[in-house]
Amino acid sequence: MLRDNGGGSMVFQSTWDDAAEQTLRRRVAEGASSSLIADEMHRTRSAVCGKISRLKLKRPEGQPPMTKATTKQPPKAEAPVILAPKLARIEAVNGKPVPFLQVKSFHCRAVLDERGEDGLAMFCGARKLSGSSWCPKHHQLFVIYGRA
Repeated sequence: MLRDNGGGSMVFQSTWDDAAEQTLRRRVAEGASSSLIADEMHRTRSAVCGKISRLKLKRPEGQPPMTKATTKQPPKAEAPVILAPKLARIEAVNGKPVPFLQVKSFHCRAVLDERGEDGLAMFCGARKLSGSSWCPKHHQLFVIYGRA
């Protein structure tokens, strides 16, 4: 029951007349869902639920509510995930790991499997590639190899 608000746009009807209440009672007794009733009566689901609650209407027992036919598409199959083989250890390229708190902007950010004296992680420390966070060896290991 849409009505024109004078500006040419349509708004939902906000009052419930006797005919609308009777339609609501009939559809609830038939087991229709609130969403389905709201669509048929051009009202919001919240308005329908509120009126059902205020009228203390009950759906028939032992019968699931009727729902709208679903138009959802089945989920698309995702691309298979290719996992890289487990690597034994990530080691520093030049043999000089850099402690976490001393790493500079030009250092490779590959986290090593060892800890510094302070217990924090150690980075590779080799000079990184331009536009990458890693040195050539680790860039190949993390980025290029991962795109199989």
